[in-house]
Amino acid sequence: MKMYVPTLFFCFLISGCAKEQIIDRIKIMDSIGYDMDGDTFRSSSSYAAYEKKTRLRLFTAESKTFKGVWIPFAAQSDAQVVVGQLRTFVISEKFARRSIQELASSLLRDPLVSNNATVLITKQKASEIVSDIARNPPFFLSDMVKQNMEDGNTPFTNTHQLLDQYYGEGQDVFLPVLNKNKNGLLQMDGVGVFKGDKLRLMLTDKEAFFLKLLKDKPGTMTGYYDFITEQKEKIAFKILQGKRNLSPKQHDKVVISLMLHIEPREIPKTKSIIDKSDFLDLKKQIEQHVSNEINVLLKTFQMNNVDPVGFGELFRSRERTWNEQEFSKKTYANLKFEVKTEITITQSGVGIGAEQH
Repeated sequence: MKMYVPTLFFCFLISGCAKEQIIDRIKIMDSIGYDMDGDTFRSSSSYAAYEKKTRLRLFTAESKTFKGVWIPFAAQSDAQVVVGQLRTFVISEKFARRSIQELASSLLRDPLVSNNATVLITKQKASEIVSDIARNPPFFLSDMVKQNMEDGNTPFTNTHQLLDQYYGEGQDVFLPVLNKNKNGLLQMDGVGVFKGDKLRLMLTDKEAFFLKLLKDKPGTMTGYYDFITEQKEKIAFKILQGKRNLSPKQHDKVVISLMLHIEPREIPKTKSIIDKSDFLDLKKQIEQHVSNEINVLLKTFQMNNVDPVGFGELFRSRERTWNEQEFSKKTYANLKFEVKTEITITQSGVGIGAEQH
């Protein structure tokens, strides 16, 4: 019995050291945005105010240093500002093209920010995006990002992956893009690719879809895609699941194998998916189109000397004498890619429920 007394005492001591935080007496940060005005950081942040009728409200601040904006935030608040639930960072394109070094360094040093938080780029002002977020329920933006990564065309990323790409070797940072459309609604709108700490390349939503196929794990390899054939016919489909394999065959070649399960959403009126000849022709068209588009995207990466897929990391894991600068300047620009796409079509519709290969 005596041996348990010190243990119980220690447990009570630890519990007594915990700082009490009552939910309606703190400001829980939801999203934060950063713009650049010369050398000045301008920031807006939404926070949950549970004691108010308006569920999200705004802080605004400016500072000559990245972390300095937190001082005005605290000065504007009547309660403690808490960052443990901060889930989205929104940075303007101007900020991203200048440098994300301060952002990466801050994320690395701040243990309170979740590894599952997401950094987004916007072509508009970040303050405009955060203001729009504040009109929605708490964590609306993070839920929107999560949905698009799990079921849409946005490649998966978070702050943990960002730091791994930024501080690691053989890969470049990529971040999702968020914009307001012509109707004033927020939407995911492609991907920004970095070289070092500066934004180098902006991808469209369709290009982001193919990057997703090259990067995502099987569980999130989903998305929607449509294209126009050479015969001016439209094909649309949804990827239900898939897997990928990247295999270096020689020092200057990589074979990319994609196995995708798709569900047709629209096929040419001239074709019937239950007709074997039409089915095989449709299958071949989709496979060739996907392979060709991925090849075009990979050449775009090479031309811009960016490696968001991580081919450098792939070669580094296989070569003991691998050197990042040598790979980037000599090997990567001359890599040849062979993309092999194989699809399984899942038929769905009235009276149809089968898979064909």
